[in-house]
Amino acid sequence: GAIQGPEEFVEGVTIGVKALVGGAVGGIAGAASRITGTMAKGVAAITMDEEFQQKRREAMNRQPTGLKEGLARGGKGLVSGFVSGITGIVTKPIKGAQKEGAVGFFKGFGKGLVGAIARPTGGIIDMASSTFQGIKRAAGTSQDVVSLRPPRFIHEDGVIRPYKEREGIGSQMLLKIENGRFAKYRYFAHAKVNDSDFFMITKRGIFFVTKGTFGQLTCEWQYLFEEFTKDPKIVGERRLRIEAKERVKSVFHAKEFGKIINFKTPEIAEVS
Repeated sequence: GAIQGPEEFVEGVTIGVKALVGGAVGGIAGAASRITGTMAKGVAAITMDEEFQQKRREAMNRQPTGLKEGLARGGKGLVSGFVSGITGIVTKPIKGAQKEGAVGFFKGFGKGLVGAIARPTGGIIDMASSTFQGIKRAAGTSQDVVSLRPPRFIHEDGVIRPYKEREGIGSQMLLKIENGRFAKYRYFAHAKVNDSDFFMITKRGIFFVTKGTFGQLTCEWQYLFEEFTKDPKIVGERRLRIEAKERVKSVFHAKEFGKIINFKTPEIAEVS
């Protein structure tokens, strides 16, 4: 900068100071992130749950683009840790009993108790690790290349058609529901019910998807087409009625014979 002129010299000093501060802060945050990440990995191993550990690895391998996304992912992991820890107390003994009888029940109960403590603890540590990762990315001076649009959705016949953003968004949503739980399903179409709920249609069935506070997508309910007892029909202009086979969710819920979805407009209901 000094060789080129006084203004360039000032600009060079500014860039140099920014790189110095960013490198120092980013280095500290990166070290802290690695330390907390290792601690969380050890806590996750205590749960003795391979599926939980795999989902955690997949989530942590996706680097946040900035502090805001780091905080969001950390909060999502924290909530997920508490929820999975509590539900594990019930689900683990049941799964164990199905496999090994009474012995499996007590083994599952033990794993559930350990998970009830280890999963929320790991979620807290992972939240700290994600936050430090976000600080590191925010402090860095480099810029990542970000895609301007969702990937093109390729239909089953493999024919390349004109790009449709709606199809790209919908197919990506399907892959992200509950960390890829329904990735094996083939996307067909989707419709927005309200600001946080979506109605999704796949080749095998339908989903009602809810978007959480931290951007996570959760399947509230689903029906396969083979469960339908009648063709869906419009009721009251903007209400879509789905009639399906009898389903009992639990001892605390009444029997279900389908669902009714309230769309914003009759046009959206008709298209769905």
